Amino acid sequence: MVIESINSRTGISSSLLQTTQATLADLPRRLNAPSRNPTPNNSKTLPLLPRSIERNRQQWSSDANILKLELPQRTLSPNLNPRQWLLTGNHRLARLVTATIGDRWLTHLEDLQQLTPLAGDPLFQLQWQTIKQTNKQAFAKALQRLQGIKINVNSLFDLQLQPICGHQRQLLNILHIINLFDRLKQNPGIDILPRTFIFGDASVLQSPEIDSAVEASHSLVSDIERRETIALIESLGRVLAADPDVCDKLQVIYVPESAALTNQMFAAADVTQQIATATTEDVDLGELKAAINGVISIGSLGKTNTWLQQIVGAENCFRFGLAIPEIALFKEYGYDPYNYYKHYPQIRQAIDWLLSGHFTPDAPGLCKSIVDKLMGTDEHMVLADYMFYMACQSLVSETYRHQATWTHMSIMNVAGVK
Repeated sequence: MVIESINSRTGISSSLLQTTQATLADLPRRLNAPSRNPTPNNSKTLPLLPRSIERNRQQWSSDANILKLELPQRTLSPNLNPRQWLLTGNHRLARLVTATIGDRWLTHLEDLQQLTPLAGDPLFQLQWQTIKQTNKQAFAKALQRLQGIKINVNSLFDLQLQPICGHQRQLLNILHIINLFDRLKQNPGIDILPRTFIFGDASVLQSPEIDSAVEASHSLVSDIERRETIALIESLGRVLAADPDVCDKLQVIYVPESAALTNQMFAAADVTQQIATATTEDVDLGELKAAINGVISIGSLGKTNTWLQQIVGAENCFRFGLAIPEIALFKEYGYDPYNYYKHYPQIRQAIDWLLSGHFTPDAPGLCKSIVDKLMGTDEHMVLADYMFYMACQSLVSETYRHQATWTHMSIMNVAGVK
């Protein structure tokens, strides 16, 4: 598995690895507790999933044949614009790459592979880290100028820049932040890696013409959900900033879509979240924008993330969650999100915090609407994936503390783009 590969190179604590593996192994057993909902009409019951998760998870996350995915070829130069993504958006890194391997990579991306033998070189790593820190400082200055927000440049920058909608599952991210908040409130002295969570909305604000009443209705519902999620993110950020127990460790900011600031976000980010519900939708080549900036990805097991994993290497990214065949099982046999609330304290704590209104003092009913959808149908399998996601995020934090390993992974992301 990816976590074993990382552990073998870093010496990450065995206790964390064991806890992560135990979480993955125990999750399926706990899912089969009696449901509050009646059994589906076909009288089938949800099959035990340990066999599929324990035996096939590694294959499902790396074997395109098992996933039945038709992945594009690895040569992507015609679809990639390194001049726009790196020269304009991350000129400091572009200069380092050019000074190291020459400028032929601008037209022949395969030349980036020449960075591979340098990924473990201490001097090159130091140059790489210095550029990342400089990019963080530049982004922080721009953000303070544009939005009046000051952020901790010595924290891990965790970016989720996707259309804000149910499918992209910003709620996974939000629930995790609330769990970290809860841990700090329970024990303010606990050693939690400082993080700055950066949300952006990549939605197209000018929607195409809508042709039917049904499409108009769906568009209206999606827009309401989008506005609710943005309001929650902004309110969560304000509450955390005002809490002395957590403000030095956790920051949440929402950045409206801006081309100039988007480039700076990718240049400054340490990790990017690509956590949409796993599907077989067409591969999104735009996800390479993070990789070519050296941003390490946290991803679900959908088609795009499986392809990206093949590009950069399984050991250079983080993957979690239910695979596409497992999601199909849930859809066939039924899925009750309440079971997750009932059996997992972390999920229960996060949802109870939401319902308390603590994070939305100016809109006390906002979270009830969000939770009702989550606990009702959970169309996008947020709670089904949450414990996998939380274990993956713990591994991200632990790996980031090993800067030599983290920088190696970052360099290998750039070297893999071709």
